[in-house]
Amino acid sequence: MEIEELLIDVKEQQLAVVAVNTHVNNMPLIFIHGVLASVNFWKSVIPNEILDSHPWYSVSLPGHYPSTLPQGFSPTDIDEDWMADVYEAAIEKLIGDKDYILVGHSTGGFAALNLGARQPEKLKGIVSIAGFYNGDWGGIEGMLVKIASWGRWAKPLFVANLALGRSLRGLQETLSSLLAHDRVAYKNSPRTQKMLSDIQENIQAQTLSHLFPLFNRISTFDIRHKLSNIQLPVWLFVGTHDPVIHAQQSLVLADAIPNAETIIFEDTGHMPFMEKAAEFNSQFLLAISHINQDPTEPSEVLHAV
Repeated sequence: MEIEELLIDVKEQQLAVVAVNTHVNNMPLIFIHGVLASVNFWKSVIPNEILDSHPWYSVSLPGHYPSTLPQGFSPTDIDEDWMADVYEAAIEKLIGDKDYILVGHSTGGFAALNLGARQPEKLKGIVSIAGFYNGDWGGIEGMLVKIASWGRWAKPLFVANLALGRSLRGLQETLSSLLAHDRVAYKNSPRTQKMLSDIQENIQAQTLSHLFPLFNRISTFDIRHKLSNIQLPVWLFVGTHDPVIHAQQSLVLADAIPNAETIIFEDTGHMPFMEKAAEFNSQFLLAISHINQDPTEPSEVLHAV
């Protein structure tokens, strides 16, 4: 794989991008990670059949190292339209007028669906992995969102929690396993150690206060009223026991998005890449192939077991 690390200027900030195989003649994939990960998340969790055969771009969430925020940036600068503006501009800057597929995990899944509601002409399909339509979260990430939502006075407490979480590699592994339902499968997956190693440098270099604005605003996000605007193919990867994204959210997404395929991973939490690696691989390959074929009709709900 040919790998480039970029910083692109978008809306007065710099977004980090990992650009891979940019000269390969296939439909580009744009990946957006979750709030506790980094641009280096995807290399270890997506099947090599995809990563080796497509041009792909991992685009950072705002404020995630090595991305930068503009001076004086505050949580009130962030809303759903701002997020859509950021990724629409970033993608145009990266690939111009090429058709593309958007893949997101958790907050990245939200960002993908949020942009999809604008119906960009060149966006041909979305894979949302544990994505959501509003920021009502549970679990350890929900706790961080709750703390951040208390406002500026809670910022030191928010930063202290993140600092503790990244202080020891063993503690990182334990805390990240709380995102899973099948924690044994998560801990035993080779992908877990590889992913944690891949993002480690970014995590340790992160200015933790730069994450506060996004965490502060997540609880205000709500795009339920926009979901019916998403007319392109969408694949929803859903764990039945996701501790972060409540099952009701996934039901709403499946019902409200006209061309949604819902892939249900039984006894799985927020990290199907590791908890159900073989099933995830096969369904992800199917999703990308299906979108590449430009389907116009949704199929029945599928269950991955």
